[in-house]
Parts: sequence; C-alpha cells; structure tokens
Amino acid sequence: MEQAVILEPFDRILSGYEKLTEVSVTISDCSYLCERYKKFGVQGYRLGDYRGMSYLNRYLTCSVKRAPMLIYKDKYLIPLVFRMSEDSYRLFDEPVRMEAFFYLLDWYLENKPKKAIMKTPREDSIYVNNPHNLVIDSAYLSFRLSEILDGSGFPLSQISSLEEFIDWNRVNKLIDNGGIGRHSKIFDRENQQNMSELRVIFKIIHLKYPETQLLEF
Repeated sequence: MEQAVILEPFDRILSGYEKLTEVSVTISDCSYLCERYKKFGVQGYRLGDYRGMSYLNRYLTCSVKRAPMLIYKDKYLIPLVFRMSEDSYRLFDEPVRMEAFFYLLDWYLENKPKKAIMKTPREDSIYVNNPHNLVIDSAYLSFRLSEILDGSGFPLSQISSLEEFIDWNRVNKLIDNGGIGRHSKIFDRENQQNMSELRVIFKIIHLKYPETQLLEF
C-alpha cells in the first residue's frame, strides 16, 4: 500500500551569511522510502551534513546540516532536501515519479556524472573517514525530471518516429548534443550519448503516459 510522503520546511541551509528555507522529506518517511525503493539500489538512510555547489542554491556553495539522505549503491548519498517548488512536491505526489528519478539518476551517473554529483570540498573535515562522500545533486535531478515529464511528457507521448522527435527537439531543445554555438541544440542521431538519453527519456515518459510508443531508437 502506498504511503503519503510529506515535505516539510527545512531551514538548516546556510549560504554565506544567509539562512535559506527549502523543503525536505520527514525523518518518519525515510524508512518507508528505503523499503519502497530498495529494488533500485537504496540501502538505508542517515542524517548528515554536507557542503558544496548544487542546484539547491543556484550552484552557489551552501552548507546543509542534519539532512535526511538515502544511501545508494554503497557509494552515494541522495539528500532528500529540495527547492520549494512544484516539481519537488510532484516528486512524491505522483507514484511513478520517484521510479523515474532513479532511471534518470543512473543515466547521469553513467553518462554525465559531473551533472549528478555535487561539487564538494573533499578536504573538508566532514568527509574524513566518510565512505559515502559522493553527494547527489537531487534538487537538479528533480528539476530535470520536471522538464521531461511536465514540460515535454504529453507531446512526446504522441510522437511515433525519431524524425518527429528531431523536429520537435529543434524547437523545444530538451536534448542538446554537447556542442558549442548555434548547432549545439540540434539532436545528433550519430551521438550515442544523445541516443541513450532519448531512450531513458521515453522510458520515463512511458511511466506516466503508458500509450507512449517505446520506439527502437
């Protein structure tokens, strides 16, 4: 049986001399999340501090105290602290969205790890003897997931060919090819990273819109 997961105000974030308030999962919900998403690689949770640059504070360095974090695949910590925005609430309101979150996370870890892993000062004392010193930028992943599902999900669920997607992407720019200049947003079907990103995007959209065609890209 699915359980409602509550986000509550979280004000243990400091950037410079400014104290910020965002939202986080309650401690009482962490055990439920661990059990529910164990099949995706979640092994437990912990409370902990971290410091670094992330989408949580527009890529400015901030310090977060006593944050609930999922332990993921023996190596990563996923902070359950997010920006106070609609996409953060949807992450737990819609049953399929957390499953999609893990699909997207795995794609980034394999293909663009610098986007998924927070830039942190490894020499900082809070990382001494800490085996889980790779902190996921969960706020960014929640935002990117919203770009895919909320901004692009329905129109892409109606697409039936790669050519249709390429035309759509030329205008909407969901996937870029990593290039520089005016051609950077043109989807490159010869780019294997572009193609693998497209496959995971359609896999995610299929969760919300089952009528989506899983094309052989």
